[in-house]
Amino acid sequence: MDAKEIAALAEKIAEGRRSQKPMDIIAATANLSEADAYKVQFAVHDLYTAAGDKFAGWKVALTLPTQYEPLKLSGPVFAGVYHSGLRQSGAAFEKGWPLKPGIEPELVARISKDAPAGGAPHTADSIRAHVGNLYCGMELVDNRYVDVTKMNGPARIADNVLQAALVVGTEIKDWQKLDFANLKGRSTLDGKELAAGPGSAVMGGALISLAWLANALNKHGRHLKAGDLVLTGSVHPPAFLPGTGVAKTEFIDLGSTEITIK
Repeated sequence: MDAKEIAALAEKIAEGRRSQKPMDIIAATANLSEADAYKVQFAVHDLYTAAGDKFAGWKVALTLPTQYEPLKLSGPVFAGVYHSGLRQSGAAFEKGWPLKPGIEPELVARISKDAPAGGAPHTADSIRAHVGNLYCGMELVDNRYVDVTKMNGPARIADNVLQAALVVGTEIKDWQKLDFANLKGRSTLDGKELAAGPGSAVMGGALISLAWLANALNKHGRHLKAGDLVLTGSVHPPAFLPGTGVAKTEFIDLGSTEITIK
């Protein structure tokens, strides 16, 4: 794709999101490559920031081969988070947005120090020095499409991989001591469990995925910045909500995050 085509697709996606109606970008993204998909995603980010919606951080998604291989992707993916999508536990979402909400339990990292490209790749050990705080969190995703089953992998990358909101819950004070792989997370609606999974589903552990993100951003000429909030990846695929109510994600024995969908 040339610069004009990238800009046109970015505008189509941004306008589709602003409409808060089901989007149909299947034909427009049918031949999109993975590399061009990120160029489109970055162009959408630029449109949002130019309109006053500041960039707030990143998300890691599709962390398992069983998730990214069916979408013909080379590996896990990342996307951006905007200030308009930041919420604290207890937030309420009015009817109409998200269109078709789903929830995921994720650890949220607050970056304390920039992580630019250096002499060696970032690792799960080295990335610890860049984390200021770690929280139990929730990603609220939105199936905002006419038919998501026809959305290929690059199409999902271009439109921020269903990202709707980042919700911050309980802060984990002694996170340095966690056994990340053996954490257990789950999602519920009005107390009924919808899905559950282990910390190992996030590339083996949240610090592994965070280091992967730092390296992936470096390859794209970007980097984690102090103040960024990062959704490090979900322990289970999106749990789409069957109705309204109190939606909750939790990490057993660590803490929880909840929202109300009206």
